[in-house]
Amino acid sequence: METVLHVAGLLLLLVVCLAALTSLLLGLPGTFFIVVAALVYGWATGFAAVSWSTLGWLFLLALIGEGIEFFAGAAGAAGERPSRRVMVGALAGGFVGGLVGAPFLFGVGALVGALFGAFAGAALAVVSEGGTMGSALSTGVAAFRGRLLGFVLKAAVAVVMLVVLAAAVL
Repeated sequence: METVLHVAGLLLLLVVCLAALTSLLLGLPGTFFIVVAALVYGWATGFAAVSWSTLGWLFLLALIGEGIEFFAGAAGAAGERPSRRVMVGALAGGFVGGLVGAPFLFGVGALVGALFGAFAGAALAVVSEGGTMGSALSTGVAAFRGRLLGFVLKAAVAVVMLVVLAAAVL
């Protein structure tokens, strides 16, 4: 009976972690969902396989992944046209775009909205500074690419988190 419960717990952990990884597409903080899943699994097993140090590393990786995603769009835009207004425009545009896009495409619109929101926010900031339309477009594209790179890097961090968790429980 004990083996059946152990296998059932591992399967439930796997399903929840895969759902957390999929939630990244919806613009949700899937890295923190992985941490919570590991915490619940650790608690359920008396922290025999998932220790507090493993949870600490997972939490640190989650912070890094979320931080990378959050600041990547602004960094991309700042690389093209370094200005506080452009960076704030890319951050705010990405946030608003994610909120506006969330109801579309079964939630995946949040990612698309965040990408195009970063583009629009950075481009509008350049125009408000008196920049040309060409400069606004190139800065917007840089913010779009930065935000996309941030998402890809966050997803890579989430995969690393799953590998760390799998190494702990197997």
